[in-house]
Amino acid sequence: MKSAYKCLFDRHKLVVAVATTSLILSGCALEGDDGQKGEPGNQGRDGTPAFSPATLFVASNSSTDRAVRVRNETFGLLNTYETGGNEGIVVSSAGAIIQADDSGTNGRIITACNAFDRKTSGHSYAISGTNTGLVNPKGVETIPNLGLTLVANNGQSNILIFGSAASGDVAPFATLGLTNDAWDLTYDGKTDTLFVALVDGSVAVFDRFAENEGQGGITRLFWIEDADGEVSVNLHGIDYDAVTDSLVVSDVGQASSADDGKLYVLQNASSIPSGTVKAATTWKGSETRLGNPVDLQITGTDVRIAEKANAGGAVLVYRNIFEAAGGNVAPDVIYDTPAPESIAVVPEQPSLVGATDVVNPQLPYQLLATSNPAPGSRTSGAIFSVDRNVAQLETVFDTTQDSIENITLDRQGTAYVNFNNAVNGPGIAVFGAIVERDEADPQLDRIIQGDNTQLISPKGIELADDLGVLIVSDTGTQSILAFSACAAGNATPIEIDTGGIAPWDSDYAPSVDTLFVALTNGTIAAYDQFSQTLGAGGPSRTIEPANTVNFHGIRYDQTSDTLIVTDVGSAQDNSDGAILTIPQASNVSGPAAVGKRVTSPTGPLAAPNSSTLGNPVDIAFDGKDLFVAEKANDGIQVYRDFLTDPSINGVNAPTDTIAATKPESLILSIKR
Repeated sequence: MKSAYKCLFDRHKLVVAVATTSLILSGCALEGDDGQKGEPGNQGRDGTPAFSPATLFVASNSSTDRAVRVRNETFGLLNTYETGGNEGIVVSSAGAIIQADDSGTNGRIITACNAFDRKTSGHSYAISGTNTGLVNPKGVETIPNLGLTLVANNGQSNILIFGSAASGDVAPFATLGLTNDAWDLTYDGKTDTLFVALVDGSVAVFDRFAENEGQGGITRLFWIEDADGEVSVNLHGIDYDAVTDSLVVSDVGQASSADDGKLYVLQNASSIPSGTVKAATTWKGSETRLGNPVDLQITGTDVRIAEKANAGGAVLVYRNIFEAAGGNVAPDVIYDTPAPESIAVVPEQPSLVGATDVVNPQLPYQLLATSNPAPGSRTSGAIFSVDRNVAQLETVFDTTQDSIENITLDRQGTAYVNFNNAVNGPGIAVFGAIVERDEADPQLDRIIQGDNTQLISPKGIELADDLGVLIVSDTGTQSILAFSACAAGNATPIEIDTGGIAPWDSDYAPSVDTLFVALTNGTIAAYDQFSQTLGAGGPSRTIEPANTVNFHGIRYDQTSDTLIVTDVGSAQDNSDGAILTIPQASNVSGPAAVGKRVTSPTGPLAAPNSSTLGNPVDIAFDGKDLFVAEKANDGIQVYRDFLTDPSINGVNAPTDTIAATKPESLILSIKR
């Protein structure tokens, strides 16, 4: 349906959850596991061509089959599961599958983690209930940089817009009125245009969509005429190609007919006026096998079509669609599959990096910081932005929570912020696209909170992006609490044993599949093969540097196989902090050599001073420069070329610093 990103995690790798856990890790199905043939079905006129590597998600929708099948580019089966939905799908850059469901009394929008490797029993959250206004949701589209999910709400002639992090019976953030029912929609961020396929044969266009989330109404409305003068009847699938400025749209004709479908290519889509437009190319006729082409997606110059009705269902592939002549021509490739309702194609490409796994300092980013002074103070619920030169600090988002602690981000910019509210207790707030917003909104966001969460005093928070696991260091339970990234409400985590020692922060390193946990007794717990065990049985090894007291912030650098960790020393002393490096972190166990140990001048004249290391509670690392949240002395520090500059060792001042009130947490916010 829409373009997305391939997760870093190998789609063929088995990820086995511990049998006693309730989290969402699961193994990929092998080819043929669902009773289907793993190899392609019928071949078109040119046989089976070589497709670019990709992962295909094909959602079936019949009375007996509502599975999502995950396949490779040649249709080999990788996995099969159900999300609970039955209509349109899209796969996010954070590795979740979002699916519409119209099978119940009210419609739902389901977000399920681990799109590539999940099981049917995997965790998910849903927007559902009478307040949502959902009736018969069909196509789904996401706009990650705005934190929005758009739904074609068939039966109500509107588009409903929800927050991508929202859960439960929430009202839509906005409603877009249409001239008829919609079936599918696609958004292009470069031109800021939303295209909507309507079942009366028209295309509704919202130009300059992001300016007001479409509240200005439809800017263009047009029908499609083929070479024979026949006008479009019942549009369903739609996708936009920015390279050629083309729309590809499918027409199912009469839903009761299995052989009257059409496929159109429209040129100059960004400037088509209202009225009737002549299709540049049309495919129709008995050879096309187009009957009810309910969904489609463009990948390069190929289009894959979910054909639901003709001969029981198939995915049809036409190649070079912007140069082909069209007509009554058979697809280049046909893959038989039961009643396909929707398709999402995720091209294989360089993986997006997680916020704590950055090794390239050239990535464009800003830093986000939290502050944790006394509850009720001006900055207790604020998130700040800090430029990479630490020259400017400004408030960008109000969480509306007292005593927020740490922040992390998923790959599409959704923020997970834990808090310890004096009135309502501890929890985790989830906010979509915080850099585009001013404050929390219950319609757009969700909360993880309640007795089942076991949260007492949450500190560090980390995302294992490709595992869909949210990792919280809780000093109150003296353990690591692992939640699904799709958790909502009173969710139950997996408790990971730290040997009865309170953890403060953690960093999951996918390159070595190890979770490193900074413990408050000055040691580091390492959980190897974390994707397979989720830390069951306790640490695989303990790293014990000499002369350490109370570890807090921790980051792993995969380029040098080095851990960077901060020691706050005594929490009451504002000049005894240190930053240490531990080489060969993927293998070291027991007593460990320290590479660098950076400290500040001690004594009564050394502090308070924002350049002094007293309580360095958190760090961020971009592969070159190290940023430090120095809480006791109210500053954010940066050490340039931290690992490679030999002069940064021993008693040393930071390269730059900026005053900041009681900074608690730092994270790199990468500009996608």
